[in-house]
Amino acid sequence: TAQGRRLHGGHVAGAIAVGIALPRNRRGVRSIQRFALSWRTLTSSQQDLDAAVGELKSANAAAGPASVAILSVPGRWAAEAATLSTKLKETGVCPDSTALLAVVQESQNAAAPVSLLLATGGSAAPFFVNKEELSQAGAGLAKENPVPGVPDGPHASILLFADSKVPGILTRNLLEALDARYPRASKVGVLVKPVASEAQDDAADSLQNWEPPREGRQLRTRDRSDGHGWMKSDPIFSTLEGLGMESTTVEFKKRPFGVKRYTPGYQGKGAMVIDMQEKGRYPGDAMGQAAVGGVRTGMVVKTVGGKDVSQWDFEDLMDLLNDQGIMDPDSKSAASWGDASKGQQRQPVEEVVLPVNIEFGVPTSGGGSSEAPLCLNSLPRQEGVVGLAFSEPLDAALRLSVVKMGPSLEVAKSGPNPEGGFLVELIRVQGKEMPAASALKGAAKAAGLGSMKGVCLGLRRPSSGAEDAAAWAVFPLAGVSKTGGIVFRSKGPTAEGLGADDTIREVQFFAPGPGAAAALQDLTGKFAGKTLPLALVTSE
Repeated sequence: TAQGRRLHGGHVAGAIAVGIALPRNRRGVRSIQRFALSWRTLTSSQQDLDAAVGELKSANAAAGPASVAILSVPGRWAAEAATLSTKLKETGVCPDSTALLAVVQESQNAAAPVSLLLATGGSAAPFFVNKEELSQAGAGLAKENPVPGVPDGPHASILLFADSKVPGILTRNLLEALDARYPRASKVGVLVKPVASEAQDDAADSLQNWEPPREGRQLRTRDRSDGHGWMKSDPIFSTLEGLGMESTTVEFKKRPFGVKRYTPGYQGKGAMVIDMQEKGRYPGDAMGQAAVGGVRTGMVVKTVGGKDVSQWDFEDLMDLLNDQGIMDPDSKSAASWGDASKGQQRQPVEEVVLPVNIEFGVPTSGGGSSEAPLCLNSLPRQEGVVGLAFSEPLDAALRLSVVKMGPSLEVAKSGPNPEGGFLVELIRVQGKEMPAASALKGAAKAAGLGSMKGVCLGLRRPSSGAEDAAAWAVFPLAGVSKTGGIVFRSKGPTAEGLGADDTIREVQFFAPGPGAAAALQDLTGKFAGKTLPLALVTSE
């Protein structure tokens, strides 16, 4: 689909198959083009995490490195998504050059396999857009400016995974901005519902779900003026038990170092690189020092000038580095930010003299909230949108876990809704016109539904010969108008690339499907003996 505002508005449950076909622009016109991307799927049913990694490594032994990998993590390992991702990188299954996105399955089915989808050819730029950046996105600004959180470039297709905790208005902001910035790129998205991990001890739960105090410390971005600090979507890590063996040392000769934002660890100790300049813009670029030196997101400051600072208070460490994420000429020591009188009093730490060697390590414990449904390059992500921007054009056909509620119905009257959304006002049944809400009620009763939860409305895609759900652009319902019409979340067929607003001739109602297990089994049977393009279980 070229437009994606139906991404949010109801949890889409089931297996999602993204098939590679002829690309289609926003007007639905298909063009003939050869694809550079090639996909392959690896699976493991091992119950031990290390054994599963070993099996995936063996299955991938004869293949070359992939440009992107999408990992489907069983719900029983929800809290281990970051660990599993790290092991895949350490064993070479997904080297540092491979963008690795992990999606946690909602199901706690003990027999659910680990699946790894690998793509070779072309390129893919991974990104994460947090709630603050989502609120800044919009179609108006995007026409002339990059979309916040999304690396700019000649993207041909964009794959999105949104945490269902994100308010629908924010996801729509992002999608409208992407449509405005990349009008010819195909876009497909799916909601991923957070899943609580199995019971764990109090200490592990305290670490996994820790948040900085709201008063007394300058640990949150809103309490600081240097651009650093904790945000809701950040992973949680701990340096209290030491760091791993892997480390990278970089000599910094001038400020800024190229780290856009550090985030604090458990109990406000240590600092992790959470956002950084990915490369130097020109020879000698100060903002490229960290990237050129081998620093990557997820690394933690270990030593400064040979002195171990991994367990320093975050505020003291930021004073020491004085690495401004936001270049504010009026910013001073963290001791002067906020109202320190409400909490602990502290003295500023003198900044380190340059040049200086800074060592970065990898934490051995932590990983963020046990409910984080997404993980990008070994960093758990939640309350935001994770995406992959592909250089190759793809047509994404969603195989939704939904079923038709009776036959399609003839539309007698429709148009934009003055209060937002699009309105299907009248339906013609056996030659008689009736309010669309009444027709929906009758269809739901005939289908034996006890609730309208999850019911969607579909508009037929132009020139689609298919008869399954993929033949329809499916939208969540927004409500019922005063005249008994059905309002669905869309700006209309024209904006969605489905034809003119006054050309809606039929609609199809959909009810929630039988669940992910049945949908995945259907897909597996259909593609038996073939390469399955993509099958991610997000719910059951």
